[in-house]
Amino acid sequence: MVPVLALVSVGAVYADSVANNSRPIDSLVTAIATKFNLNTSDVQQVFDENRATAQAQRQTEMQQKFADRLSQAVTDGKLTQAQVNLITAKRAELQAQRQNLQNGTPEINRETAKAHIDELKQWATDNNIPMEYLQLGGFEGMRMGHGFGKVVK
Repeated sequence: MVPVLALVSVGAVYADSVANNSRPIDSLVTAIATKFNLNTSDVQQVFDENRATAQAQRQTEMQQKFADRLSQAVTDGKLTQAQVNLITAKRAELQAQRQNLQNGTPEINRETAKAHIDELKQWATDNNIPMEYLQLGGFEGMRMGHGFGKVVK
């Protein structure tokens, strides 16, 4: 009975949050705090810590997959180790630049991202690196009006 009640409560919280234009997680935090007589900020802290841990884990997994992909490209003779080293350094540079974009307006961010993408394409050409081996770290997504990156070919 308790699991069913919990699911009904979560559904009601979600429906209420949609109706009030708030994030479903905010209503869920409040509902849990109220239901179990907990401090809302303590419950929010648990959610925030969980989210941060999950994000860090996803980031680590993505980095490992990217490194594996580059390693396989060297094994397959599609890239040299020198090119992989250049890509790795450029990726770190792009991640730092992306963080700088987070405080600007969407219009400025798109223009800045476009300039970075154009520079990256030229850099890849200059270093004989196929664009399929580059992840733009969010720049392409920002240029397109999204908050996430994708591989540009």
